Amino acid sequence: MNILKKEERKFNVLGHVVSEFVSTAAPVSSKLVARRMGGKISSATVRNIMAELEEQGYIEQPHTSAGRIPTHNGYRQYVDAVVDKIRVEKREAERLAKEYTRRIRTMKEVIERTSYLLSRELHNAGIVMWPSVEDFYLKHMELVKVRAETVLAVMVTMTNAVKNYVVRLDRELRKPELERVANFINSNYESANFSRISEDLRQTLKTRQVGQEEEIVGLAGNALRVIDTIMEDNIENEICWDGLDYFMENREFRDLDVTKRILHIFSERRDLMRLMRRELPYGGLKTYIGEECSSEMLRDCSLITCGYTLRDRAVGRIGIIGPTRMDYERALRTVSCLARVISTKLEEIDS
Repeated sequence: MNILKKEERKFNVLGHVVSEFVSTAAPVSSKLVARRMGGKISSATVRNIMAELEEQGYIEQPHTSAGRIPTHNGYRQYVDAVVDKIRVEKREAERLAKEYTRRIRTMKEVIERTSYLLSRELHNAGIVMWPSVEDFYLKHMELVKVRAETVLAVMVTMTNAVKNYVVRLDRELRKPELERVANFINSNYESANFSRISEDLRQTLKTRQVGQEEEIVGLAGNALRVIDTIMEDNIENEICWDGLDYFMENREFRDLDVTKRILHIFSERRDLMRLMRRELPYGGLKTYIGEECSSEMLRDCSLITCGYTLRDRAVGRIGIIGPTRMDYERALRTVSCLARVISTKLEEIDS
């Protein structure tokens, strides 16, 4: 048997070990793998292959006389082998798309529905990251004075999301001034994203023309202070999640210490936000298994994420968190499918 065929057979055996363990949570025997392979190779041959996989760190024996279970390296090898073969069936995509009814008309509703569908379909915790504020496309803004140098910026985006930001300015602006600044932003930057608004205002002040009206320059300066302060103070993204009850039902999380760590992940959110934000602007699938999550709190988990787009640009990510004993193939397919569906829905709302 040539080397390529031998390697293919070896990882075929690994695939069966992973699939069976995901389904049963019980160590997998060589006899069971041989049976799943249709008797094409003997259990003795499977046993030898499993011994080789164990030596290479892909599977391990939890205790004497038991079958084998995948290691984190084994899961990684399996995911790398299947991720490029993921194909979303048209029927499945249409079924999930129908879950977004015509009544869903805001980004908030789309995000909440997506996190719910992720958790329902995969029986783990579904997470959706909001776009960062710099990616929001402006529909309308109001500035409301709270006290001396503090302003409430109420922004409606093109996707009908309403966002409130507390803005602390370096000097006090009276109510009439705030109204003029808001009108200036609304009349000049409707449908523009915050990043572009900031760049344009900065350029306007930098290339100020001789004789240009002082009022316009002053409005541009105050508008830039508002926009930049919103972006600087809200650099971290919000995350919406659903299905924590599914998540905690996994037998891997019945240990009290593990449960505390898991709950901390969702109460703090920083690790999740940091992990998902650093993936942008990449829009493809990413999988983190155990320690790959680069967070002590997530070491017992796997996380699969995929980017969603708005105006042909990846602006956020959705994902699923579960135990390392996860049905990776189904999770990859579902996350990928819903990322496309949410992108389509947001484009509909944005149009």
